[in-house]
Amino acid sequence: MEVYTRSHRSLRLVNMSGVTMEASSILPILKKKLAFLSGGKDRRSGLILTIPLNSDQTSMEELSATLDYLLSIPSDKCKARGFTVIVDGRRSQWNIVKTVVLMLQNVIPAEVSLVCVVKPDEFWDKKVTHFCFWKEKDRLGFE
Repeated sequence: MEVYTRSHRSLRLVNMSGVTMEASSILPILKKKLAFLSGGKDRRSGLILTIPLNSDQTSMEELSATLDYLLSIPSDKCKARGFTVIVDGRRSQWNIVKTVVLMLQNVIPAEVSLVCVVKPDEFWDKKVTHFCFWKEKDRLGFE
């Protein structure tokens, strides 16, 4: 069970493991908008989590902290439906996109049902691509 308390300046979340997270403590990271819950839902009524990658944003620690905070907000019932994660890699390098998708396995493995990666058309025009998630398919635990 999660307990939400709101003070005049911050939202404090206490999850089942007793970890308290305050938005004010990671506010500079949250302002970077490394990830967000749009409020939309997928066909299974699972929440949609969007990660808009930029070429200058490579801090996996900050992204992980953002995900930890955002995923502590929904109720256990919502989490049980799973998340659809949209990784927008149009303004990022492919190795960063791949690192983020593999990181999802460590940060939120049980909650992710589907990961969609958005890449520009030019990416598919390359002769050789490093599109090798099929190697990790059994390890990832999501589609």
